[in-house]
Amino acid sequence: MDASSYEVYEEHLKHLEEQLVTVTIENQSLVSELCGYKDKESLDRLKAEIDIERNRYKKLEEKFKKYEIDCDNKRIQSFDSAQGWVDVSIKSSNSAAKTPSPPKSTKKGRPRNKKFDVLWRRIVDSIYTFMDDFIEEPEEQNENDEGDPLTVKQLKANITRFSSDLKPYIDTIKGIQQLLAWKTPSYTLLMFMIYLIAIWHGCFVSVILFCLVIRMIVSYLNHLGFQIKFNFFQPLEEHKQKEESSTGLTDKFSLVIQVARKVQNGLGAAADGLEKIQSLLTWKTPVTRKLFMMLFICFIMSLTASIENYSYIMGIFLGIKIFIINYFYNRYPRLKRRYDSSYKTWQQLPTTAESEQKMVKSEIDKYLLSETETTSEESASETSTKTQKIKDTDTEFCQLFSLPDSECPVTGWQGGKRCSLVNKEKSVLSGLKNGKLYLTRSFLCFERSKTPSKKNIVIPLADITEMSKAKPYAILPGSGMSIEIKLVGGKVFTFGAIVYRDEAYDSLIQAGIDQALPWATGVSLSQNISPTSSLRRRSSAKINNFTWAADYTDAD
Repeated sequence: MDASSYEVYEEHLKHLEEQLVTVTIENQSLVSELCGYKDKESLDRLKAEIDIERNRYKKLEEKFKKYEIDCDNKRIQSFDSAQGWVDVSIKSSNSAAKTPSPPKSTKKGRPRNKKFDVLWRRIVDSIYTFMDDFIEEPEEQNENDEGDPLTVKQLKANITRFSSDLKPYIDTIKGIQQLLAWKTPSYTLLMFMIYLIAIWHGCFVSVILFCLVIRMIVSYLNHLGFQIKFNFFQPLEEHKQKEESSTGLTDKFSLVIQVARKVQNGLGAAADGLEKIQSLLTWKTPVTRKLFMMLFICFIMSLTASIENYSYIMGIFLGIKIFIINYFYNRYPRLKRRYDSSYKTWQQLPTTAESEQKMVKSEIDKYLLSETETTSEESASETSTKTQKIKDTDTEFCQLFSLPDSECPVTGWQGGKRCSLVNKEKSVLSGLKNGKLYLTRSFLCFERSKTPSKKNIVIPLADITEMSKAKPYAILPGSGMSIEIKLVGGKVFTFGAIVYRDEAYDSLIQAGIDQALPWATGVSLSQNISPTSSLRRRSSAKINNFTWAADYTDAD
């Protein structure tokens, strides 16, 4: 293929990409129109109902206005010296009979106070106008609640607008950071001295308001056309990016991916911060006790010391902390990691996921069995030859069941043994749950296949009361391929379809004998009760990776 034909092929490919984007946008608009046509009948019915309600509303409004006029005609009166309070409301011209006018008084009295009447009417009108504001109005339903359809052009335009509008605020924050980082030592020293003087004289708020007034005056002069370049902070250098004349399909896709990545990372950081604050305020960490003691001491100081002295001490401390101490912490990170208490406190605050993992770990530690001499010798002999292999093959297993690294599958159980969890109460087809069975030093784990990890089961070996070979269905030939396990509390688990069932059973019995468990040694539970039995009350920890055997229910 020569160069000319390659250029023609490239132009044709670019033209096809543009057509593909156009067809995608048109397809989206057609889909929205089709949804509108499907809902046309329901819209017509809703419009008819709305018209009926609108007519009823108009009739009620007319009745209300008529009643309001009648009430006004009864209330608006004027005082006459001879006749007293007389109704001066204008009656309708359609009335059948006219009421005779009252006889004129021959006595000379005080003239009618027209200014008082006008004032009274204005007061009544204002009261009724104010009462009308409390009338509930029907909510307006927006037909286009979802907004504009997704287009790359509109997305890029909105990103540009948001970036340009956010730029002044970001520049202000960066300017404050440069000020506190002593990028210009003379200017930072001047600001620090002004801050101390303002705190000393108790006029810090006045100084802040004065700076805001100056900023507004400068903005007003710029609005009038004066070119005044005044900033409290050093302006940042602008990095101009070259605008591309046209973007292809790949560039548009990368733009969407870039925006989605920024949104994902930003929301993740914000969620971590909010979860840390929540853990601090809900006593999920020992740091809360320190915060409580600090707040209590500040409260006692606020009662004993005057507000002026208290604000003076706090202002001086914050000024030294922000301008001087934080400068050394930011310049020397090792010093910050060792002595910055606020930084260490923030790092120690756990997120929701970390606190849940900590609770699950503490729950699992209750059922960990101690290493025996035989297991310790075997692990010591295999560590030098299979350390890297075990680390690579069993890390995913420990993460799946939230187990420590010491609880990896024992010898002969790496990779698990295929089996099926049998539910005798259901039929043969629906009562089988396929998966793999793993044996560790302290647990018997069952991993379900093609199901969420919440369906995985963890059985502590200390919870087992009896283990035996079983044959769940009588129609099966032979002695069966199942192992039946009974737990404390009477719950029974049957694992069937185990290849080499006898070897797996012997391995389970040997693991129980190594840990001196009653169900393997033959000692009755009344003579030897394991201290790690599940009779202990479990905490309310939320576990997402698995379900304890005592809490498992075959709901699916």
